[in-house]
Amino acid sequence: MSDKRYERYTLDNLALAKIRRSSNLTTELADLLRQQIKEGKYAVGSKLPSSKYIEEQAGVSRSVVREAVAQLKAEGILLSKQGVGVFVAEKSASAGFAIEAEEFESVHEAILILELRMAVEVEMSSMAAVRRTEEQLSHIQTCYDKIDEAIAQGRDGIVEDFNFHKAIAEASGNRYFVRFIDYIGAGVIPAREIITQRSQQQSADYLAVIQKEHEQILRAISLKDKDYAKAASKAHLENSILRHQQLIGAA
Repeated sequence: MSDKRYERYTLDNLALAKIRRSSNLTTELADLLRQQIKEGKYAVGSKLPSSKYIEEQAGVSRSVVREAVAQLKAEGILLSKQGVGVFVAEKSASAGFAIEAEEFESVHEAILILELRMAVEVEMSSMAAVRRTEEQLSHIQTCYDKIDEAIAQGRDGIVEDFNFHKAIAEASGNRYFVRFIDYIGAGVIPAREIITQRSQQQSADYLAVIQKEHEQILRAISLKDKDYAKAASKAHLENSILRHQQLIGAA
């Protein structure tokens, strides 16, 4: 049954056929929405139809719609108004750097954020290995142990994981690393369900793999080996990127 409220937003059937044949549904849907906004089919300042409506019109899953919308938000084409919906951004708007909560839930955006983290945290871990005090090392160890406790209790360990990375930032001796980690906030840790709900890997197994990577970073900082710390941090983030890329390839 069609929704009369959104008849003017109905997507072109030929474009939809192209989306359904594409190997990258997210990119194709984002391209189509971007083009329709450019052509004025979605007016500046207007509210985008609901995700459910776009799903039905485009014949794609909710995750594809969510990731396509997140991509357009990252480009500044769309913006969210909490509790209201998603709108076409004003052309004259000049937004400052920001990462929205919805972007953390997209596989594509999670990869980009992980790449940003890698550019910062590899050096941050190296500095922590050189500069950390015994007290700071003890705090990193405690945060690591808290992740183990979360896994044993069947929790996602996101807060504990965040605290682990922040403790390393603090040990670096550079307050701007701490501010960077605080700024990204929960986005430091990609949403666990991105992996566990879209693959056969169970949450506990996934967390155990991550914790093994954390163990290498902790060991390097403990040994005050800056090169080892760089390598361990880089491997952890590269592996996280690979895990997300594998999801895209399997979609």
